[in-house]
Amino acid sequence: MIIENQIKLIPEKPGCYVYYNKNKQVIYVGKAKNLKRRVSSYFNKAHNIKTTKLVRDIVSFETFITQNEKESLLLEQNLIKKYKPRYNVVLNDDKKYPYIAITNEKDPKYIYIRNFDKKNKASFGPLPDGSSARNILYALERIYPLRRCNGNLGEPCIYYHINQCSGACFKEVEPKYYQDQIEKVTNFFNGKSNDVEKRLNEKMVRAAENLQFEEAQRIKELIGHLSFTLTKQDVDLNDNLNRDVFNYFEYEEYICLNVLFYRNGKLTLKNNEIIKNDGQDIAELFKSFIMQIYTKNLVPDYVLVPKEIEVGDLKSIFGDRLIDDSLENSKRLIELSKDNAKEFLLQKIHYSDQVQVTKQDILNELKDAFNLPTYPFHIEMYDVANILDEFVTGAMVVFKEGLPSKNDFRKYNIDIDQEGDYHRMYDMIYRRYKRDINNPEKFADLIIMDGGIIQVHAAKKALDELEIKVPVIGLVKNDKHKTEYVLDLNEQKVYLDKQSELFKLLESFQLRVHNFAISGFRKRQVKGTIKNNELENVKGIGSLTIKKLYEKFINLENMSQASSEELNEIIKNKNVSERLVEYLKGRKENEQSKN
Repeated sequence: MIIENQIKLIPEKPGCYVYYNKNKQVIYVGKAKNLKRRVSSYFNKAHNIKTTKLVRDIVSFETFITQNEKESLLLEQNLIKKYKPRYNVVLNDDKKYPYIAITNEKDPKYIYIRNFDKKNKASFGPLPDGSSARNILYALERIYPLRRCNGNLGEPCIYYHINQCSGACFKEVEPKYYQDQIEKVTNFFNGKSNDVEKRLNEKMVRAAENLQFEEAQRIKELIGHLSFTLTKQDVDLNDNLNRDVFNYFEYEEYICLNVLFYRNGKLTLKNNEIIKNDGQDIAELFKSFIMQIYTKNLVPDYVLVPKEIEVGDLKSIFGDRLIDDSLENSKRLIELSKDNAKEFLLQKIHYSDQVQVTKQDILNELKDAFNLPTYPFHIEMYDVANILDEFVTGAMVVFKEGLPSKNDFRKYNIDIDQEGDYHRMYDMIYRRYKRDINNPEKFADLIIMDGGIIQVHAAKKALDELEIKVPVIGLVKNDKHKTEYVLDLNEQKVYLDKQSELFKLLESFQLRVHNFAISGFRKRQVKGTIKNNELENVKGIGSLTIKKLYEKFINLENMSQASSEELNEIIKNKNVSERLVEYLKGRKENEQSKN
């Protein structure tokens, strides 16, 4: 009755709607030209089994009115990013494609990025994979040098001496130099020039003639990384246009969404995402997938989509770049995208050793394996990092639908008198849940402790004192710091198949929280170490440089063993680096004389 009364009040205007379950968690976000008509359709007509499953979980909803469809589309993406709803397609935040960019500065430089930034002067990508992208970057730095140092050093940097820097370190560089270099780089990525490969081949031959066989082999491997421009094509385009081609394939209870990235007429990258079909509107899921791709990536010359998708709202975003399969060439590409989606999904279902296809499948297995009371949509994992009981740092990482929810990650400075993991874990869990004690919708469906019985007992004690019920399990490592077994709800050991997708997912959670805890500890350690640090006695070294030195070398002992060149990678001033070497040398001699 509550929902029926709500529906009567919904206006016939464009906007977004948000569905909540009994725990006040957002489970689905959608958009509509006519909110009243769309929301009513979920509750006022008979549905198939899949849609019934979604509707059964809805206990309340909320609507947001917008001015037009374009605003609805953008708002929908913001809401999906914020809540990561169970029944939407949500791309992993970590899944960002590699780019090589040139910064928009007076003296520009090359940078490797995994998130397209329109502020840069030029960007090239997405590229096939991180390793190749970095190797391509190294090749460009050698063939078409830009600024490689920090600039304005007052003397030539080490890179200038080996012809890998423009000379901005000690002189004024003509703007035309950079314009020419950027034009050559653009021609390389557009396939208009084989100059890079030609010059690398010359370097390889010269190295071989000089009996520098390791260098020749390295250059040969570098040339191999450029081969993405020669990838064999399923469709011969005979042009230099950039296209992203989208399609999908449905089978049984799954949908596979596919995108093919064509750069300069050549296929450079493809991506597939599989989700459970629980009655969601396929067209809306498909368009949401497209929009999420472009929150992280460059929009190409053309975006191709199948004709059956109504694209009025997408047109408002992409304009004339959005085209369907009415042209023969576009039709072949869109069919190819569907074929890729079909092959990927059927391979996953029929030819994989694992029965799980999506994150939902794996999380359902987790629920069944440990008899959890609810589906573990919201999982929290905890760890503590410290050395010699100093700078004790707790970490909480959050996963929603099996994906990291970085906005919910938290670090805790644990400054208590009691030592040991029990008290530290207790302190962290107590503080986290005390804060939200009146907001049960923010509670986790499952807490995983990085550790054994001590850590699990600490979490349970904190929750009991707050009278909060959240299931707790422990993930235990062996002597080699590898995930070994799980302590279940009854604190019994459970050994999972280490090749299973469930084990791999839990192991990835454990690695994530460990790294997050360590990063928090190191920041505290560095901050505490640089305060009134003795390195400030070295002329030319300030607190920022000290921080960077400790981030790389951890302590003074490691610094004293580093060469002047290694130190200069941080300091960026040869004279100051040499002064630091002399200071560390004298410090070591004084300590030895005392002993």
